[in-house]
Amino acid sequence: MIKPRASLRERKKERTREALVNAARRLFLSNGFEDTTVDEIAAAAEVSQRTFFRYFPTKEAVVFSEHEARVARWRAALKGRKEASGFAPIRAAILEFAGWYAGRRDELLDEYRIVTSSPLLVARDVELDTEYEALLAEALGDVEDAIPAARRRARFVAGALFGVVRAVLQEWYAGGATSDVLALGAEGLALVERGLAHPDRPDSRA
Repeated sequence: MIKPRASLRERKKERTREALVNAARRLFLSNGFEDTTVDEIAAAAEVSQRTFFRYFPTKEAVVFSEHEARVARWRAALKGRKEASGFAPIRAAILEFAGWYAGRRDELLDEYRIVTSSPLLVARDVELDTEYEALLAEALGDVEDAIPAARRRARFVAGALFGVVRAVLQEWYAGGATSDVLALGAEGLALVERGLAHPDRPDSRA
């Protein structure tokens, strides 16, 4: 099915939104999130403060402007996984998402630098992560009609898996996002899949 072409008005709105996001990112990176004002962002994007608030309710919202789109992509990656058996489908979904992240290295590294510069943004980032974890639990079988023990187990496993996702991304960002995030993800997931019953001793030469 061919997607209908966006109207002139819709394209103009998208350009304005993009200009605000880009202007905010440049200012946050150069001046810091806390020391950048909405007025400065609007001026850099050549729009009014009133226009800014048509697109974003707060300055913080600009930082996480892609959150809804990413959650939708995560949901799509997990779609149908709960109908499949075994760990392999979930692993494939997580690594698919990691590959998508790898293709947006510069954008995500800038975002990481902005977020980690502000305690407020770090707290909000952790809060938003709960949406990803909840969708993962759902894919693992956390459905309303499941027995309590099954729901609990799904949440436990989702928490462990998403802990690996967080640790992998931290490792990736700490190295300037130059390493292979897919390889890091596969390594972390393998540890969880083995249940950490006999974790390998870290190689001191690594």
